[in-house]
Amino acid sequence: MSQPDPRNPFYILLLLASLLFVITALAIAVVPMLEDKARQAGQDVPPSDFRQALRSSEGLWWLAYEVAAIVAFALLSMGLDRLRSLKKTQPEGTIPPAEDKPPSH
Repeated sequence: MSQPDPRNPFYILLLLASLLFVITALAIAVVPMLEDKARQAGQDVPPSDFRQALRSSEGLWWLAYEVAAIVAFALLSMGLDRLRSLKKTQPEGTIPPAEDKPPSH
């Protein structure tokens, strides 16, 4: 029975970066709507630096950084998988000797 492959550490980082991206994107989309609904209902919305950052271009930069992290971790995980598969299929030993027959045409 063969030994299972070791886990790829970049997969978990890719998963975390993707989760952070989804949370940030939802926050950028949903938080302003919730603030507007609260104002329409007559409630006072206290100021928040976090909400202000989401509404400004800073929130979009957060998304851009998260997309860059997703791309980087995806490429790293694919590269590590490819490297491991090449090492696994690489034959053990030396180069086989060449045959002494002349090439046929």
